[in-house]
Formats: sequence, structure tokens, C-alpha cells
Amino acid sequence: MTSDEPDPRAEPLVLAAAAHEPTGWFDLARVLAILAVVVVHETSGEVGSRDAGDPATAAWWTANILDSASRWCVPVFLMVSGALLLDPRRTDRPRDFYRRRLGRIGVPLVVWTAVYLVFRSFYLGDDLDAGQAARDVAAGTPFLQLYFLYVLVVLYLLTPFLRLVVRHTTHRMQAAFGAVLLGLGALDQVLSSFLDVGGASAATRFLPYAGYFTLGWLLRDVPLSGRAVRGAAVAFAGSVVATAGLVAASAAFVGWGNPGRYLYGYLSPTVVVMSLSAYVLLRAWGLRHPPGARWAPGRRTAALSALTFGVYLVHPLFFYPLRRLWPAPQAWPLWVGVTAAHLALTVAGSLALTWVILRIPVLRRAI
Repeated sequence: MTSDEPDPRAEPLVLAAAAHEPTGWFDLARVLAILAVVVVHETSGEVGSRDAGDPATAAWWTANILDSASRWCVPVFLMVSGALLLDPRRTDRPRDFYRRRLGRIGVPLVVWTAVYLVFRSFYLGDDLDAGQAARDVAAGTPFLQLYFLYVLVVLYLLTPFLRLVVRHTTHRMQAAFGAVLLGLGALDQVLSSFLDVGGASAATRFLPYAGYFTLGWLLRDVPLSGRAVRGAAVAFAGSVVATAGLVAASAAFVGWGNPGRYLYGYLSPTVVVMSLSAYVLLRAWGLRHPPGARWAPGRRTAALSALTFGVYLVHPLFFYPLRRLWPAPQAWPLWVGVTAAHLALTVAGSLALTWVILRIPVLRRAI
């Protein structure tokens, strides 16, 4: 038995290597992750409204719990990308890879950067001159969600080299490499959050997230036992409770800001545990529900998955106007109803707009 083969003595669960296991769960992961992204953005206004000493209302607690339970979204997106792109069995030349991937991400980056700079200036009323716009683009943060595109661009540039690491190292070395990258990213977030040192640019914004990208491949390929899956479920639930509780304690003493903002960050300790656990649980679902089985991700899930990138790009065009036209009241039952309506309308509108754009030849490259 080679070191890459599953141990038959492990607790049974359909142990499978990446070369043989179903991959429909990637579609499921993307669909659930984009829903979680919308939840994070929709609940952020309520969570950020609490000042030190203010009582925690039922609406605030609901928003905090929903936000805390959704913080795995961006890390899982990155891990799914790493799982697919770092596969050492891929033999495409770097030139071909760059032509496909950078072309796929480059046009949306340029188009939506321009769209959201205009949106900020004319709809949100930001005081945005050419110099500030240039600085925001150089920082890789022209708008709320677009930093992710700048992260992906550089990770794509590094992918052919990271494949060499994956191809020529053992699982143990890959785990150490991913852990070091993730640890450096977590340390960077601590230093920037609490000591106000450093600062990411469009060229370096990928660095804190490279560990997730790398570990996506490693965790795709390791055997999963029933005990490991149960442990991941406990870790996920515990990390959600810990995140919500620590954010609540922070808000009670200092209001919204640090350390609460740090605790919600994608590289805080609780969110790291949450994200890795969520990825393992999603993969375990795929192993337990292969194609053809009941509840297995199928064509509908794949069709929705194909729209998730577009939903990520366009959804602020819906939830910002909805917030302005239909503010959520403070009374808890009404807050829940209005927030649920915001979420449904944002997701439905974003799916519809993405579907339309993809069917217009001159526009489809923007998504």
C-alpha cells in the first residue's frame, strides 16, 4: 500500500481519493457559499449598528448569529478553486492556463471595477475623485466584494508553480506548506487589525488567502472517516457559537469595531476552524451522496453553480437599493420578515440578471 492510499482500517465512510470520488459537491459548495455571501452582506448593517453600552436586541442577535454562521463563505470559494486548479494531473502549459484563466477573470475585473466606481459616485454619493478611485483600485478594494477578484488574479498567476509543489511533495509536506501560509495570513490579520501596521495592495491582497487555496487541494485528497466528519460537525457548530459569542461580548464593551471586526475576519481563529470544517462537511456530503443517489447534487445544482460568479458580482446592485427603499424595522418579527425578503429579492434578482447577461454575446464575457 502506498502512502497515498486510504487505510482500510479506518472507520468506513466511502473513503475515496480525489481521482475517483464524485465532484458534484463542488457545485453544491458554490451555491451554498454564494447564499452565505449575501447573508453576510445583508446582516452587516444591523450588526454594525450597535454602540458600546447598547442592549443587544433580538434583531441584533439574529443578525450576529446569521453573520457568524456564514463566515466560511469566501474561504470555501477559495478552497474549491484550489481543489480544482491545483490538481497535479492537469497537464496544460502555463501559457494556456494563463490565457484561459486570466482572460476569464480579467474582463470581469475591469468591467465591474468601472461599474462600481460609477455606482459609488452617482448612487451611493461617495466623494470619489480620480485620485481616490485610483488609490482604491491600487489597493484592490474599489468596492465591497471586488477584492476577491484581485485575490484570484494573483493566485491564478501562481497556480502553475503551486502545482509543482503539489506534484513533488508528500501530503505531509503539503499540509505543512498550507498551514504555514494560513498561519502567516492569520498573523498578518492580527497585526493589521490591532497594531494598524502594513497594508494590502492589489498585488499583495492574495497573501493572507493563499493558505486556503492550497489546503483546498490537500483536503480534497485526504481520506475521511466517520469520526473525522463528526469532529468537523462539532468543530463547525462550536466555531459558530464562539464567533457569535465573542462578537457579542466585544460589541457590549466597545461597540462595533475591533475586536469584533477582527473576529468576523476570514482569518480569525474561529473562522479558520469554521471554514475548514465546512469544507470537510461539504466533501463528506458528496461522498455520501454520489451521482444518482437521493439528495446528490445534480443538474439543477450545476446550473445554479454556473451562475454563482455572476451573482457574486452583481448582488450589491440589488441589496443597496433594497436597504434604501425598504429599511428593516427594529421590531424583531418585522426585521426577520423584511430581511428575509431582502435576501430572497437580492438572490432572485441577481440570478435573473446574471442569466440575462450570459445570453447577450457582447456582455457575457463580463461574467
